[in-house]
Amino acid sequence: MRVAFVIWPASAHLYPLVPLAWALKAAGHEVVVTSHPAIADEVAAMGLTPVSICEADSTPLLGPASPYVDERVDLKKITEALAFTKDDPDREHWNVLTQYYVPSMWDFLPYRGDPAEPMPAMDGLVSFFRTWQPDLVLWDPCMPGGAVAGKAVGAAQARWWTCPDVFCASIDRVNRVQAAGVEVDNPLAETVRGMADRYGVEVNQELLVGQFTVNPQPPAVGPFVSAEPLSLRWIPHAKQQVMPDWIYPKPERPRVAISLGLSERSFMAEGWAHIPALLEAVSVLDIEVVATLNEKQLSQVDKIPDNVRVVDFVPLNQLIQTCDLLIHHGGMGTVTPAIANGVRQIVVDFVGHDIHVTPGSGDRLGRSRYSLGPALARYVTDSGAGLVMNVANPDPLEMREQILRVLNEQHFQDQADRLRNDWLAQPSPSEFVPTLERLAEQHKTR
Repeated sequence: MRVAFVIWPASAHLYPLVPLAWALKAAGHEVVVTSHPAIADEVAAMGLTPVSICEADSTPLLGPASPYVDERVDLKKITEALAFTKDDPDREHWNVLTQYYVPSMWDFLPYRGDPAEPMPAMDGLVSFFRTWQPDLVLWDPCMPGGAVAGKAVGAAQARWWTCPDVFCASIDRVNRVQAAGVEVDNPLAETVRGMADRYGVEVNQELLVGQFTVNPQPPAVGPFVSAEPLSLRWIPHAKQQVMPDWIYPKPERPRVAISLGLSERSFMAEGWAHIPALLEAVSVLDIEVVATLNEKQLSQVDKIPDNVRVVDFVPLNQLIQTCDLLIHHGGMGTVTPAIANGVRQIVVDFVGHDIHVTPGSGDRLGRSRYSLGPALARYVTDSGAGLVMNVANPDPLEMREQILRVLNEQHFQDQADRLRNDWLAQPSPSEFVPTLERLAEQHKTR
């Protein structure tokens, strides 16, 4: 079987698929990862085969001119038609979709694109598929052209996603409103329509949400949508390096890790004003802190406390095994190593702020709140494995009290252990391969 992953070119979209890709390879299947050439070297570093589908300069990537505006779509008008109430949970999903993910699609597929106009990346994807003939295409929802390309060559096509399914949640909302007689555009449908018309593919529900969905996030994170995901254990993975000598032996006093996200510091220009207060909070505690922070994140810090070790990067799946607590921003790639190792958590969140991005500085964006923060904060607190730290108005004393509480109260550890047992109950990537083999055979049309 030939399997092609289609991903948006960012590390956070690559790392989670690596264990499944290797499980497929170990079972004798051919695997490629198709994307923009910006991610090709990192794909190769994972031991996987990269296929670049366009020239490096042929597609705009999250540039300073992109606070995500396309003159052909009026998202405000669509939002009003969907009639969200003040506390409607669908509004959060819609904000994440429209502020973060739909605009990322427009890097490769223009909204209501003209099927007669060139689409360099998507044309390159179809051209490669016609030659390579995949049996199964697993596409990142930020790259919905993968579904069109898979369908165009008769492959089975399925969504591969590792975060809350705001895509399907929003499609479900649009479908309900349309069924009630309201005329409203589906921005996902209108994003893929130009490419679909170009290659003679029907735009329907199956094209938008896949013939099936693979999402290894814990089911309790939600939201619960019509496209029910297949169960799979998420194996934490990141760019690897030689394990630093200081990681072992595990220290006698509690070790606390602080990790605020590779994607956040890669794409966001701001949002680090709480870091000085957080470091002040831990400075007088009898703990060892390992903080994976870079120069930009530390720009407002006057002095690093004596009990804090700052490193630009260390693979979290290595570090977390020696930790008693993880303080993080609420990213799935950060939550899952804590789950897999039964580690307590504190999620930092800008509580009370809306979710939106704004023009930032240089090639970065500003924002008021991390897109997944609210969903992951609810998951951690509802599970009992940790707390939420509100950093909208950071207070070192309150932060310190929360850290001590999570470290000292046994029930947080008990619930972290329960989450790990739930994680172990999901099928591993190697156990999941036969499911993909069966579904690919069932859905491909050539």
